[in-house]
Amino acid sequence: MANTPPYGQPQNGQPQYNQPPQPQAPNYSQPQPGGPQYGQPQPMPYGQPQQYGQPQPYGQPQPPMPQYGQPRPMPYGQPAMPQPTASQPAVPQPAMPQYAQSQQYGQPQPPMPGNFPSQQAGAAAKNKPPVAIIIGAVAAVVVIALAAVFFLTNRVSRSDYEEALVQTQALESSYTAINEEFSSAASATDNDSSSAYDEGKKKLKTFKQDSDKLAAMKAVKKDKDVKEKYETFERDRAKYERYMNDLAQTMPALMKMTHTCTKLPKFDSADMSSYYRDLSKALESCAADAGDLAKVPIKSYAEYGADMQESVSKKKDIVDQMADLNLNDIEYGSADYEKLQDLHAKMSDIDSPTLDQSDLQKAAKEADLSGSLKDLETTLSEKIK
Repeated sequence: MANTPPYGQPQNGQPQYNQPPQPQAPNYSQPQPGGPQYGQPQPMPYGQPQQYGQPQPYGQPQPPMPQYGQPRPMPYGQPAMPQPTASQPAVPQPAMPQYAQSQQYGQPQPPMPGNFPSQQAGAAAKNKPPVAIIIGAVAAVVVIALAAVFFLTNRVSRSDYEEALVQTQALESSYTAINEEFSSAASATDNDSSSAYDEGKKKLKTFKQDSDKLAAMKAVKKDKDVKEKYETFERDRAKYERYMNDLAQTMPALMKMTHTCTKLPKFDSADMSSYYRDLSKALESCAADAGDLAKVPIKSYAEYGADMQESVSKKKDIVDQMADLNLNDIEYGSADYEKLQDLHAKMSDIDSPTLDQSDLQKAAKEADLSGSLKDLETTLSEKIK
């Protein structure tokens, strides 16, 4: 067994079973006739590069394969690449990728010269439109839609003007009705006219609500000219409302004081002492009502009430002194008679206050709504034409 050749080798010069006869391999250590010497370069045709990987005639030595990264032999007649010498340091070669090492899945592969970059995972997604473009397109659509909505919502139509005009005319009718209601209450004959102003105050609240409805209408909110006229009306309306509310508190107090202070006892010469006592009570009630008038919000009426209270109180004091005299048995030229004459003179010297109507008329003029309502109606009518 020790002399048995390896499997596939001939035994004692005989071919292995089922193997064709093998030609005897030449001894490459000896030069072959007609062939190149081993280790000597094979001359190539002039100008032709050495072809690597081409089959050589059987029995001829194969040219050595160049190592990867090493310079290839140059064709005959071409200058050779300079090689580093011992005196010259070797030029550092760029690091080449190790192809024996596997790349991790999903890791980018370095592109090679002359080759197209390999398709990476997720490359198909890069072909989709960028998110910024999509967002920009959506934003453009939204802006256009908002512009259209803004145009439609800010455009005032003919029907909008007509609606505001109808509401303005309704306010004019309400304004006239409120004035008539307050005028009727002012002419009441009872001593407590506060109930007569209740209906007027209700209409005043309705007037305010109708004015707010007009302010919310599109023609007033979106049209500059109409809005300007409405703002003027609204300022006047606020003055008018304040004036009418003040008037509703003032007039009942005035009417009550007037009724009380003019309701005096009849003079009775047969019982003068009782007459002056009754007159004192009437003046006391008059002074009390004048004090209530002095608290009203309208300044001129409040001042009038304060003056009345002071004047009536002074007269009451004189009447009380008269009632203390023995008037039923008074004699002409007596001391009581002389004192009575003196008290009458003092009462005559007391001035009776008067109501200053100028301030009231000024306040009423400032609260007049007829002008601003008419201007608003005219502006709306011109917009409809």
